[in-house]
Amino acid sequence: MKKRLANPLFIAAVVGLAYQVLEKYNVAPEFGMWQIGVDVVTYALIGSGVYSTFKKPE
Repeated sequence: MKKRLANPLFIAAVVGLAYQVLEKYNVAPEFGMWQIGVDVVTYALIGSGVYSTFKKPE
């Protein structure tokens, strides 16, 4: 399951579906703002993944 959640295509599909659902109920933000939010969350996840690979000082 973790491997599937880390798949970029799966993440893109979930984000696209979420935006369509929000748009259906007329609560979706502007698409540009949506992209900025998705980018911030994605960069935070990537950064935490990279940071977790560093060795901790003993």
